[in-house]
Amino acid sequence: MKVDVRKVQMVGYSTLSISLPKDWVKKIGINPGDLVSIIRLEDGSLKVKPGITGEKETRSHKMVHADTCNEAGMLGRVVIALYLTGADTITIVSNSGLLARQMGEIKAAVERLNGFGIVEQTSKKVMIQSFIDPTRSPVMNLMKRLHTIAGFMIETSYRALREKSLEHVNEVVMAEEEADRIYWLIVRQLLLSSVRPELQQKIGVEIPINVPGHRLVAKLLEKVGDYAEAMALEVKRVMDDGIEIKEKDVEILGKYTSEALSIYTESFMSLASKDTFKANILIESSNMLEDELKKAALNMAYNYLESGGRLSMATALAIKTFVDNLAQIVNLSGTMAELAFNRSVEFSSQACKIEEVNPT
Repeated sequence: MKVDVRKVQMVGYSTLSISLPKDWVKKIGINPGDLVSIIRLEDGSLKVKPGITGEKETRSHKMVHADTCNEAGMLGRVVIALYLTGADTITIVSNSGLLARQMGEIKAAVERLNGFGIVEQTSKKVMIQSFIDPTRSPVMNLMKRLHTIAGFMIETSYRALREKSLEHVNEVVMAEEEADRIYWLIVRQLLLSSVRPELQQKIGVEIPINVPGHRLVAKLLEKVGDYAEAMALEVKRVMDDGIEIKEKDVEILGKYTSEALSIYTESFMSLASKDTFKANILIESSNMLEDELKKAALNMAYNYLESGGRLSMATALAIKTFVDNLAQIVNLSGTMAELAFNRSVEFSSQACKIEEVNPT
């Protein structure tokens, strides 16, 4: 990013002015007498744009030439990438006609995206339209929803194990698909806030410096959902293979699931509370629980191996996989607590007195 420094000049009795950079004026094509818009951003800075710019939404329309995206899986990934980067309309065209495989990729991608739908389809053209109003989906609301879904997935994965319920497994798999859709919408919103700073406050981005942190939190929540789904799929394998886990071990897994869910929930809540003490406790607690889970996974698996039997190896692997996924969830929760701690020290904290020192 190039920075130009200008001295503020007095024009007349009360007007202050600065000159525009010569190379920028030449590049944009501004002439004397042209109008420019000065946008006041939430962080107190100003943004200068040529012409008259109001708050009317600028629609982004992208055209994709499918004949140049003929590698397997590429067209679907292009649709998702354009969605994430803020495209409002995507038109996919093909001179030779869209293949059935390409049409399948397009439809599968659209089904995974919130607020996206196919509005026109022929053999050589597909038009996809966004129906999202970015100001009605604040980032923090979306993250709370993602947090709730991932928490539901953790709890339901254990219920599937305890109740030997394939229905609960399917609930987790379906919830993971919704979690992905919300995660991608969060990413789209955050990227949009960078491209259109005037929307930052309406989208829920208080200051631009928070965007990377929001992106990290969203990714952590999405990964928690992935590990919770892995737990549920392991339960499905247990049922499919006829594996029997001792009742006392099921109870132990329930205890660990409850502890992991508690740390996960409190770590996310600490992001909003900005409580330095609480975040610090959660960091320490997550580290201890993660170590305990890793040891428990080995010990419980070893007990089944030692007992022998036809399914001892399969049972040991199932328990270790389930607990290892819980340990990963706790690890991600600890990372959220670290981010909460880092944010808390930006503000007045009871834990540590921090003052801004002005240079002398």
